[in-house]
Order: sequence, then structure tokens, then C-alpha cells
Amino acid sequence: MHKLLISFAVMACLAADAVPATAQTRKPARTRTPAAGMWGLGGSLGGSAPSDPSLQNGLDFTGNLEHYLTPRVSIRGQVGASWWDIQGRHFTGTVTPFFATGNVAYNWEGGVVHPFVTGGLGVYRFHASESGTQDQSDTKPGFNLGGGLEYFFDRRTTMTGELLYHRVSAFNSPLATFPEGSFWRFGFGLKRYF
Repeated sequence: MHKLLISFAVMACLAADAVPATAQTRKPARTRTPAAGMWGLGGSLGGSAPSDPSLQNGLDFTGNLEHYLTPRVSIRGQVGASWWDIQGRHFTGTVTPFFATGNVAYNWEGGVVHPFVTGGLGVYRFHASESGTQDQSDTKPGFNLGGGLEYFFDRRTTMTGELLYHRVSAFNSPLATFPEGSFWRFGFGLKRYF
């Protein structure tokens, strides 16, 4: 009887060890986010601060589409627009920059917080509406550099915050040349991974 109980105890221990191993092999492996091949879609609201002193800070909207080549490296397309009022000139009006950029981004994993850096090239279209004239647009090339943070609410949804510097040369309006088209942009938004 004693040998039977020992044999039963040994078999129960072996069976207990075998069940979790079998269960683990049947579970689908949990993938990391972001992972190679994933897409990210996001948008943000914030502000922009033009370098030219005759342009006031303005509201800014952007949208992003991102494709991950590796868990750390992605290619990002971003479009956005701002609204800047003209001040300190002999006329009034509004300049509305619209931009489309293509960037490379690199992120570091830090648990639920992922810091990132980004940089790339873009096209910037400055639309000027000035008092007493017909509207005019001027398009310029430029580049941007910056970084930010992503905070994961769950595996596929994040809150984002970023700061970017957009370097753009002078642009023309109907009544003046603005010697500096560069601006800082900051924004907070949401991003969803697919």
C-alpha cells in the first residue's frame, strides 16, 4: 500500500508538470506592440509657434499613418495644418500653413511608456489671406526633427505627445515676404495599432 501511494504521488507530480507545459504550447504567443508589419493610425491637436515675429502662435491639427519595419523602426506619413494671424505689419490677415511629411521614427520600449525620436522631409504650403488682396499660396520644401512619448492604455491604444521643429525657408504672400517659414509644433493625441 505504501509503494502504491508513493507511485500515485510521483505520477500526480509528473502529470501536474506536464499539464502546464501542454497548456502553454496550445496558447497563441502574445506579440509585442508595435511589431514588424503593424500599422499605426493617429491624430493630435496642439499648437504651433512660428519663428517669424510678425506671425502669432496658432492652433494645429495633424494626422499620422505609420508602418513598422521592425518593432523599433517605422516610416510615418503626417499631414497637418495651422492658423497664424499676422501682427505688426501695415496690413492684417491670416497665414494657414499645410504640411505633408515623410519621416523615419525610432522608439524605445519602457513598459507602458515608449519614448521616440523622428525626422524627415516635407512639403509646406503657406496660404495667405490678407486684407484688400486676393489670396495667394506659396509652396516650399523643408525638414523636421523631434520626439515624444507614447503611453499605452492597452496593447493597441496609446496617448501621444510630441514636439517637432519644422525648418522651412522664407515664403511670399500678396503683400510681403515672410523671411522665416520655420515653426515649432507640439501636440497631444491618440494612436491605434492594427
